[in-house]
Amino acid sequence: MIPTVLAYDDPRTPGLILEALETGLTLVFPTDTVYGVGGNPWDDAALQKVRRLKGRSADQPFTLHLGSVDAVEAFAVVPDRHRASVRSLLPGPYTLLLAARPSAPPSAVQSGAVGVRVPDHPFFAHVMATLGRPLFGTSVNPHGRPPLSDVNEIIDQFPSIDLVLTGPIGRTPSDIIDMTADPPRAVRGTLPPQLASLRDGPSAN
Repeated sequence: MIPTVLAYDDPRTPGLILEALETGLTLVFPTDTVYGVGGNPWDDAALQKVRRLKGRSADQPFTLHLGSVDAVEAFAVVPDRHRASVRSLLPGPYTLLLAARPSAPPSAVQSGAVGVRVPDHPFFAHVMATLGRPLFGTSVNPHGRPPLSDVNEIIDQFPSIDLVLTGPIGRTPSDIIDMTADPPRAVRGTLPPQLASLRDGPSAN
């Protein structure tokens, strides 16, 4: 089976995404970092298919991809002390680990924390924000290998994906910032300056 391929801004895209989310289909989508693969975060069929394609174990959580910063607090608890930092980092190339609300899908929760992303990408700003639906997602690659950036290579290696949305992407996976830690810490990548200042504390005068 060859996946349906179309541009993220094709007029047919919103309808096909809704169909995918309602019927357990999987999709590849562009972000500001790398291509992601995912679907409905509450759909067991989509979750199991992506785990199988990637060789990913069931105990590894996915990241919740959201269309707007306002949607973050529907699934995560943002402490008052971190609210300004979250809004300065998102949309952007960061995955933030925050305390999960009961509404967070179990597929994106581990040890009480949910990983959330709001990519700085028009697909999310204009399509997913309008739909008001979250996606679970992970990079498009066999587990432990570099992310794939070429659509033809993605289709060649993952021909059973149902829908491939093309669009501009970056080249580097998101930095992962644990904001449940005090002070926040970088799990992958570099701690951004606005959080590094919390780690270092006020400078002496």
